Amino acid sequence: MRKIAVLLLAAAGVSLAGAASAADLGTAPIYRKAPPVQVFTWTGGYIGGYVGGAFAAKDTVSGVPFDGAGLPVFAGPAASYKYDSSFIGGYTDGYNWQFAPNWVIGYEGETGYIGVKGSGAYAGSPTTLGTARADGLYSVWSARLGYAFDRSLLYVKGGAALAQFDVGVTDGTAATHTDTIHRRYALGYAVGGGWEYALDNKWSLKAEYLYLGFDKDITTTGNRAGAQVWTTTSIPGIHTVKAGVNYKFDLLGYVLGAVR
Repeated sequence: MRKIAVLLLAAAGVSLAGAASAADLGTAPIYRKAPPVQVFTWTGGYIGGYVGGAFAAKDTVSGVPFDGAGLPVFAGPAASYKYDSSFIGGYTDGYNWQFAPNWVIGYEGETGYIGVKGSGAYAGSPTTLGTARADGLYSVWSARLGYAFDRSLLYVKGGAALAQFDVGVTDGTAATHTDTIHRRYALGYAVGGGWEYALDNKWSLKAEYLYLGFDKDITTTGNRAGAQVWTTTSIPGIHTVKAGVNYKFDLLGYVLGAVR
């Protein structure tokens, strides 16, 4: 009995020592993985709006009207005049992809209002006016290439531009009444560049210059004092400057996340 009692006391002592040791060690710490660091990227789709101004690169020139026999209906020279400057405003949409790791390529569409217009009289017929105007919607479809300095992006862009022009010759005098004005769509090129800065992961501001290369000759026909005539108008390219704001979204990321 004495040996059994000694063994029981020894076992109790070992149990108490183990419990005390466990109490001293406490609960094992729980380690959690640190959240990933958010790295800004320009990759994603975006929509936005802009306002700015437009002005002609050079004078518009309306040639002297010619009759059906190919003879000028009055003496030259041609009428030369400038467009008035114009407000522009509209919306943009596009997509960027950042790679390697600071280059950014993408597509951008732009549709907005432009209202450049001008007219000038002929020296050989002061009541006859050459007229040209682009007063309505225009669109640009372009590719962009940029280099990102974190949230700051410098870029160049180039593509195609489309606008409609009303051009021709008018004269309201009864004896020499003339009207050759017609509406024509002009397809040109667009080239420019700008700077964009991301305020956060969604919103960004931009400043941009874009040249709209509509430089071309447009021929229209009409009547002068009842006889058919035709005239050619040389329209210039248009300089535009604008400031805008964009909102970025990652539609592809949303789709992939939903699939997962």
